[in-house]
Amino acid sequence: MTPTTAIELAESVVEDGFGAHRAALAALAAGARRQGVSDVLVTIAVDPTEPRAVRERALGKIVARYANACEAGPDPVRPELAA
Repeated sequence: MTPTTAIELAESVVEDGFGAHRAALAALAAGARRQGVSDVLVTIAVDPTEPRAVRERALGKIVARYANACEAGPDPVRPELAA
């Protein structure tokens, strides 16, 4: 998933809700974890028992960190985190 697609997904989630984008959110969550984004944020964003506002805030942070990680490229110390 590209950073632009992740941003578009976040915008769609705000409009349509998390349930309408389960598959795309799962793909973003997997990619974010591979990029080393906080597992706590990812867990909150995909947990349907969390309040929507909390999930949206976590998703926003995930997208920002994911985009930064993608732009930075692979971590030379931890290349296994490369997508």
